[in-house]
Amino acid sequence: MISALTTRQARHVIEVVGSSGTPPEWGFQFFSAGLESYLKVIEEDYLRQFIKDGGSSFKVVVGTYGGGKTHFLYSIRELAWNHDYLVAYCPLSAESSPFYRLDLVYKSIVNNLIRPLSPDELLSGAERGIGAFIKGVYATMVEALISQGIAADAISEHVKALAADSTRGIENPNFARAVRLAIEALADDDDDRFELMIQYLTADGYDRNAHRQAGILQPIERGQAFATIRSLVTWIRNLRFRGLIILFDEAEQAGSMTSRQKEMMLANLRELVDQCGSSAFANVMIMYAVPNEQFLTDGRSPAYEALRQRIQTVFDYTNPTGVKIKLDKLATNPETLMNQIGNKLVAIYETAYRVSMPTDQTELLVSLLAQEASERAFGDIGFKRMFVQALIRALHALRLGEPRKIDEDFARQMMSTGEEPEAFNFDEPDF
Repeated sequence: MISALTTRQARHVIEVVGSSGTPPEWGFQFFSAGLESYLKVIEEDYLRQFIKDGGSSFKVVVGTYGGGKTHFLYSIRELAWNHDYLVAYCPLSAESSPFYRLDLVYKSIVNNLIRPLSPDELLSGAERGIGAFIKGVYATMVEALISQGIAADAISEHVKALAADSTRGIENPNFARAVRLAIEALADDDDDRFELMIQYLTADGYDRNAHRQAGILQPIERGQAFATIRSLVTWIRNLRFRGLIILFDEAEQAGSMTSRQKEMMLANLRELVDQCGSSAFANVMIMYAVPNEQFLTDGRSPAYEALRQRIQTVFDYTNPTGVKIKLDKLATNPETLMNQIGNKLVAIYETAYRVSMPTDQTELLVSLLAQEASERAFGDIGFKRMFVQALIRALHALRLGEPRKIDEDFARQMMSTGEEPEAFNFDEPDF
């Protein structure tokens, strides 16, 4: 599988993993390990048929910081794309999209909406968001009309008719109108009108004069957020896509919110869980990744209790309808898992830098680092991020000929950020 990686792609993987310890948007699959059992259940029980046939589902993914949540969500996105779903991977943060502000959550969804992409398209970032998606929808409409033998001078009117059909039955009339006018603007080659509609659809501002003249009478605000998300879902369904997979990552922690904000967040989550049981959210799967489930369930208010009852069941291969996916319950022993990940990263590193390292040396290095990382992991600190950063750092040292002995001391130094190269003073010869 790694043989399919180009040097440039491998170098990108190593740069991202080595610098931040986070998985790259593409290339993570070349060092995945330990997720197969969960991914197989999700693919077989949800993506292959259930969601496509009008089902919907909500899952909470629980994993410590650095414990593999993002890697898991990227893996779900890859699976979803393999089955032709649209995917919105949405990082949540206090600044841009806290869950107590559903209008900002909607904004994150439409800004991160992506159709199935090639690696280069994904890495370029140019195909991300509802604007790029609408352009793709328009291009597909034109291509279909041409294949039907529609005359060139009639294509524009046919596209406008298809755009109108695609917005039938949409709950939020302003959303529906903006989508239709955006497609019509592309048919008329009117870039300014297209950008005005995208400005509205991405909640980047409401121009009272310009948008009202276009018949769009209300901005997308908190009160319309759920209706607008449902409208997006309906529109995607009208376009005959298989469905929409929404992946929320790094949920806002309760400690940084006021009591009112916590209550609003819990109420929004509870309603989102309930929406996934309604026909309005048909063909939708939502995953909400959190570093700690306690901030969702450990309060005493009715809002906490209502949410706790909805997310208390645990997902595994014997209970795929369970809500909580607990990444720390994966069957693979942590040290064994890191050995598997590490040996794959070594192969990627060799491709990235066009080097070949002695297998006995790299296997020993991976084993020592895996043991050291597992001993250091505790509480809410994930061992995987620590491990991969240390491994890339150690491989750099090996490639540059700095260490002369690979042992526990060397592994310990690699796990300690901030060690200087001059610390590598060993007497044994280079390998």
